[in-house]
Amino acid sequence: MMGSSLDLIIVGVYMCVLVLIGMVFGKLVKSGSDYFKAGAKGSWWMVGASMFMSGISAWTFVGNASGIFRAGWSPLAIYIANVTGFTLAAFFLGAWYRQMRVITYAETIKERFGKSAEQLVAHLLVLNGFMWAGVGLYTLCVFVGPLIPNVPIEGLILGIGFVVVLYCTVGGNWAVMANDFVQGIILVVVTSIVTVLCFMNAGGIGAFFDAVANSSAAEELRFVTPSPEGASTWSGLANYGLAWCIVIFINQLFNQSSLFQGVRYFSAKDGREARKASIFAGLMMVMGLLIFFVPPIYARVFLESEVMAMHEVPKKAAEFAYSITSQTVLPKGTFSIMIVAIFAAAISTLDTGLNRNAALIIRDLLPAHRRFWKMKPINPDREVFLGKLTTVLAGFVVMGIAIFYANVKDTSLFDFMLKTVIGQLMTPQFVPLILFLFIRKVPRWAIFSSLGGGYLPTVALLVWNAVAAEPVILSSHLTMALVMGCGALGYLLALPFWSKVSDKEKQATHAFYEKMERPIDFEKEVGKGNDSFQLIMIGRFALVLGALFLLMLIPVDTVAGRWVIVTISGVVGGVGALMWLSGHKIAKKES
Repeated sequence: MMGSSLDLIIVGVYMCVLVLIGMVFGKLVKSGSDYFKAGAKGSWWMVGASMFMSGISAWTFVGNASGIFRAGWSPLAIYIANVTGFTLAAFFLGAWYRQMRVITYAETIKERFGKSAEQLVAHLLVLNGFMWAGVGLYTLCVFVGPLIPNVPIEGLILGIGFVVVLYCTVGGNWAVMANDFVQGIILVVVTSIVTVLCFMNAGGIGAFFDAVANSSAAEELRFVTPSPEGASTWSGLANYGLAWCIVIFINQLFNQSSLFQGVRYFSAKDGREARKASIFAGLMMVMGLLIFFVPPIYARVFLESEVMAMHEVPKKAAEFAYSITSQTVLPKGTFSIMIVAIFAAAISTLDTGLNRNAALIIRDLLPAHRRFWKMKPINPDREVFLGKLTTVLAGFVVMGIAIFYANVKDTSLFDFMLKTVIGQLMTPQFVPLILFLFIRKVPRWAIFSSLGGGYLPTVALLVWNAVAAEPVILSSHLTMALVMGCGALGYLLALPFWSKVSDKEKQATHAFYEKMERPIDFEKEVGKGNDSFQLIMIGRFALVLGALFLLMLIPVDTVAGRWVIVTISGVVGGVGALMWLSGHKIAKKES
């Protein structure tokens, strides 16, 4: 197991570098604003990379890969929706979110819909954060599992979870964004190499697509797949057809454009930087349209038996599609590079989720509970300490959720996440958190009627299945369609009542949207930036990582393997050098 030992050593060194980056950027943390949103001083390239990475987790390479393995190009609808969402943000949404001038999304809810709505939504968002972070940790352990075959997945979850929590606690949102940028470079380079190697092993790009078209799974791998015989488009047995693609696209566009994701723009310097960050993230996501899809489809066409041998349950076995492809096409001794990339993806989701949850708990939930119990308000000077303590405690909750996922049997993570977590838990929240930007003349209680309508189909289905002789099984896209439709209807039902709203509430609503559309004056509202520090520090760490990758040349004894390592080292180190030089140039001008 020499290879596995080396892989673990490399991952360990990589984790140490991430912790070191967190410690360096942790020096910028002087207040709760610094810890939770980087003091609103994030450069567009750092914010954009963090936005991209927060949307790419280990689930992309485990859960999504299993869906692609079974459904081919159909899940492209998710990524096309992401790109569309980033495009809308580049025009106006990104600037709007930054110009809300808040630290957490719950603070926006409080300003627009009141304190009661703030508390309800904050509790729901914390639950969402825990669910997603748990997915990231579980899927990371699934990918790493084959390297340590004698350790149960629960042990991996606890061990890796402890290391991640340690890293996340160090530097707050500054550490999150800094590490996300470095990890984004590595992820894109490594997955691009795996995709190129898939094409080369198949005999070229044309040969790859010919093999897909002529394979026994060709029908299932189409962008729009037909429903199974005897199943309607909307039944629980329906496959990934046109209806699925349309509903998933709309749902993901709602998610990508809503306040739930809009929090990512809070760290940008101003609206202009937020728009540029969105363009950068969108361009990175366009690359993902290819590099995240080819390896699982390659596995289905060329390595299906190897993938199916990984688990007795076929849907669970499909979760190993990306891992098997990577181990097969990467030259001997270089698979640890892929492990590093998966670590990058998983950690970017974990640290973002934990940081957002800590912000919500410390700034929104805890003050309300202290007021309820007639306790003194939190001292602002203790926000950073309490944020770190909350991050640690939240980490243990995430580990428990990851262990729960590990014990979900007889279903794929892809299906479970789409139908249960996204479709039934999160989609009701997306609807009012996007509609309030455009349909503005509604009373504050519109968010409650929207949430009530969104959760109604799930509650009704649970009640029906509890009393009916034969349970009803709905497909994930029908579930989403019902939830989105009922949630939107609940919001729109409040429209006629705007005329009955008090003048005070109307004035507060007008003031909220006026502020949202008013550009940021960075120097007056925030102060002095630190762009040169960001460039120089990130550049240095990228140079260090580029040099460390070269150490992998020692055990690798193949020409192909050496080319892979030199390419990754050259790109990471090259980007680092450019950033370091740019930072010094800016610093020289400032001095």
